[in-house]
Amino acid sequence: MVAYLHYLTPISINTKNLDIIDLAERCELLTDILIDSENPAECAALCNYVYAHIEAIKENLDKPLSAARIEQLSVDDPSEFPEAKWLADSDDLCDYCQAVTRALLCRSLPLKTMQQLNGLLMRLVNALVDDLKTPRFLRTVNVA
Repeated sequence: MVAYLHYLTPISINTKNLDIIDLAERCELLTDILIDSENPAECAALCNYVYAHIEAIKENLDKPLSAARIEQLSVDDPSEFPEAKWLADSDDLCDYCQAVTRALLCRSLPLKTMQQLNGLLMRLVNALVDDLKTPRFLRTVNVA
């Protein structure tokens, strides 16, 4: 997967062995680094990688998960499904993350606004990770 952003810098991510949760967790790590970075060049590079990871997540949202991942996201009883905490689905959260990342890449905003957008991006990515890791499958009992 290749994304072109900031000065047409190609960002390539090998998604072969990664599912959407792996990609989202990487994105979460990138935003954790971004929030602490004060170097404009590093921030731009991190934003490019965040954008590319979000794009990869969007491209893979409809792909089936592995059996191991389905087991991680499974519960025994429907009452164990958590209540929705966010009003947006994963696809919308990806769009919001990309919009904030594009704003950050402009680098024309005041420093305080950039810091606030970094914080917003981190919170959106955290919400995306939480949404993707929310149990969504019900285990069935095999009766012989």
